[in-house]
Formats: sequence, C-alpha cells, structure tokens
Amino acid sequence: MSDITLVVSSCDKYEDAWYPYFELLKKYWPEHPEKIALITETKQYSTEGLNIKTYNYPESYTWSERLYRTLEAIDTRYIIFSLEDFFLLNYVKQEKIDKCIEWMEEDNNIAECRLYGTDIPELQKTDKYDDFYIADAGMAYRVDTQVALWNKEALMSFIDLSETPWQFEKNASIRSFLSDKKFLWYHVDNLENVDNMIFPYKIEQCFGYGIAWGKWLWNNKELFKKNNIKNVKYYKLGTVSKKSAQFRFNHLYNKNPSNFDKIIRKIWKRLLIVSKLKSNILTLGLKKGILVSWSKR
Repeated sequence: MSDITLVVSSCDKYEDAWYPYFELLKKYWPEHPEKIALITETKQYSTEGLNIKTYNYPESYTWSERLYRTLEAIDTRYIIFSLEDFFLLNYVKQEKIDKCIEWMEEDNNIAECRLYGTDIPELQKTDKYDDFYIADAGMAYRVDTQVALWNKEALMSFIDLSETPWQFEKNASIRSFLSDKKFLWYHVDNLENVDNMIFPYKIEQCFGYGIAWGKWLWNNKELFKKNNIKNVKYYKLGTVSKKSAQFRFNHLYNKNPSNFDKIIRKIWKRLLIVSKLKSNILTLGLKKGILVSWSKR
C-alpha cells in the first residue's frame, strides 16, 4: 500500500461529509493508504490519525482539471479513487486489494481494478483474476467514478480537462475503447449484501446512504449514530426522506409520465429552484449563494 494514494474528490459545498467519511474510513479500513488527497475549492481538512493533503483549485477549474492536476502532483504509481459520500458500512477487504496490486505489478496493461461490485452479465469471466471479470471495449460506463484501484498514468490518459464528472464517465468510457488496457471489475451475485463488497458502501439512492440531489439521504443519520459520529450539520444540505425519494422515482423520473406527472414536474422544478437557493445561501453565504444559484439557472 506504500505506492498508493487515496484520492477523494469533493467540493466545498459538501465539506460536512468529510468528517463522517474519514471517521468511517479510520474504523473500517485500518490498512488504508498512508497518503490521502482531498480535492476541493478553498477549504482545508485534517483529522487525527490520517495524513490528508488538501488540493485547492479555483472555481474556474473543471472537475476533470482538478482531478488531473491532483494526479500530476501525486508521487505514487497507483491511486484509489473515491467520492466524499461513499460512506463505509463495514470493513474493507484488504486481501482483495492486495491481490489487485499483485496483478497490476505483474501486468502494466491493467488500467483499473474496480472495487465496487457489479453483477452485469456482459462481463468476461476468466480463471486468472478470480472474482474480477474483464470489462471489454463497448461496455457502458467502462470508466466511472465508483471506487477503484487505478494505474495513475492510465487514468490520466482518459481525462479531458474540459469535462464534468458526468461527461467524464460517458466520454472517457468511449475513449477507453481505443485503448488496449485491461479493465477488471469485481463481480458479485448479490449487490444488496455488503458482506460481499470489497469497499462496502451503497451509493444507489434507493438504499438511502450518501448524498443525492444535493441533500443527505435518510439512512445516513442512523449509520453515523451507530458509529458514534456526532454533530453533523444536516440542516445545511437538508435531508431527503425515503418517502420523498420514492415520490421522485414514481413521478419525476419514470419514462412514461402521465398528465398528472407532467403537472407535478412543473411544480417540482420551481420548488427545486427555491430549495437550491436556500442550500447555496446556507453553505456559501448570502451573496455567493445567490450568484451561484443565478448562474446555474
């Protein structure tokens, strides 16, 4: 693990997620990389027991440019990429990561070992990589922002400095199709069982962990309470309840909306503008919050 940096991509708006993220990291990943890089705009963060270096960038920098410049400054051969709301629910399986490192040391052609589990049937199973399957060219989101062990130079080769994270996932995947690099994805049969996971977190909104739609999801409070993580400022972002999340999926995101759904969506868009304005003012201050909200309309 001495040649690996944990890279946590974030932003000032989500600074309240850093404390629970790193507290859970300390508990559930005792063999974590010694070097940790936190990417954000202006804030700094430190906590006892972790060697965190914060990389600050102007707001004019794109998400991809921040990531690329950070990777340039890192002196390790490998990185493990994470977002700030990938909250650990159980212990990391270090032995699996060690095995990935062995494979990557033996074969420089391996770009990535994706640590987040998947049950996609299109993956290619081999005898060589145990329960890691090969994601061939053509695989949707072959490059994404889930937790993964990366060859740093390989990851940098897929980055376009102009892109948002959503553009990066789509376009970097397409760019990877022209590469001869190998992409290994951890395969599991039951995605709901965290005991099967290498890096046990649940990012899908239906599970209620992490941040979605710019707000805390409902199960975070119970997770943090269970792990004695206190004084999280939930009010700054607000919390999406399970009922509210189900409402979104039933009426806002279905592909064949009814006339009622169409009316609901128009009302929701107006409410969302007000909600985002309130959130931006609470996290960024009155003047900056209004400016940011107006510029993104």
